[in-house]
Amino acid sequence: MLITAGVIIQNGFVSFLLALLFIAFNEGAFLFNQWKQSLLEQEKLRQENLVARVEGLKKQLDPHFLFNSLSVLSGVVYQDPALADRYISKLAQVYRYVLDHTEEKQVPLSAEMAVVEAYCFLLNVRFYNKIQMHLRIATPSAQVLPLSIQLLVENAVKHNYISEDHPLSLSIYTQDQVIWVENSLRRKTVKVHSSGIGLQNLEARYRYFSGQSIRIEETADTFRVGLPLLNDSL
Repeated sequence: MLITAGVIIQNGFVSFLLALLFIAFNEGAFLFNQWKQSLLEQEKLRQENLVARVEGLKKQLDPHFLFNSLSVLSGVVYQDPALADRYISKLAQVYRYVLDHTEEKQVPLSAEMAVVEAYCFLLNVRFYNKIQMHLRIATPSAQVLPLSIQLLVENAVKHNYISEDHPLSLSIYTQDQVIWVENSLRRKTVKVHSSGIGLQNLEARYRYFSGQSIRIEETADTFRVGLPLLNDSL
């Protein structure tokens, strides 16, 4: 009777060990698959970020912007030397910012807005003050990705019709840890050549560096993009 009880206990113990090993094996396989999937997702985001940075760099140093800027400058340098002097200063500010911050992960919102204001000054000289910018920034110490807001302003100018009767209204404001860039919507009737990578680039960069996505909203007369405000721990 004692032998039978011992055998039963021994068999039960062996069964328990086998069950434990089976559970451990399944749990290990599950965790391994999760780890493998995580690595694949990280690699995908890394590749997206590399593409985004290359395309972003090409866009940031867009020769068409420099060509347009120099064309505008040639038109005002003799007519209004004081304006030409300010124009050169703002143009230098924009390009200095591009060169200094292209490789940085993030920048203070205040620094980004300073270059956006300089960029809008250049645009207003080109478009004869037909771009109206309204700012409501509650958290200037927050962080954003470099040249992210400038890109959105550039897109608004590129894709919308601007005239004396229909100036482009730009509103840049913070709300609930998001900075919104909103523009009046009056799309050009002539199709604008676009690579279509601007917002995709921005989305990939934000996902890579912060794990967050940008927000895009459109109504009949407005278009806006929301960028998550970042902390300084990235």
